[in-house]
Amino acid sequence: MTRRLVSLLLVCLTMTACGVPHLAPGQACSPPAGGRCAQDAAWRGPLLVTGDGRRLHQELICGGVLHATENADQVTIRLHLDAMGPGTMSCARVDVGVRLEAPLGDRTVVDAVSGRTVRVVAGSGPVHRLP
Repeated sequence: MTRRLVSLLLVCLTMTACGVPHLAPGQACSPPAGGRCAQDAAWRGPLLVTGDGRRLHQELICGGVLHATENADQVTIRLHLDAMGPGTMSCARVDVGVRLEAPLGDRTVVDAVSGRTVRVVAGSGPVHRLP
């Protein structure tokens, strides 16, 4: 337990020391060298869909959180990226996905940031790096 607490404190101190940007709403951000600001980012590349049509996902370098809004004709996705301090952009590949309320079926997937239609495929795909 003590070892975990010390590890957690070290991570918190490192994040603070690295200058992870914390901004008020509407405030502009200049990312530190080798880092990124918290932001919603346009989805790049295809999304994978599971066999049951209920989960959209893809591996991304440095991860993120995928959100979906659904209606009868389309699914709108929004990718949120957390802030990262300088030198932290050498990250692991993380499976980022969202579970849909209903199977995708023939609905169109649209990116909320760019407004573009996102290609959806079954199976494996490439890993993408986002800002």
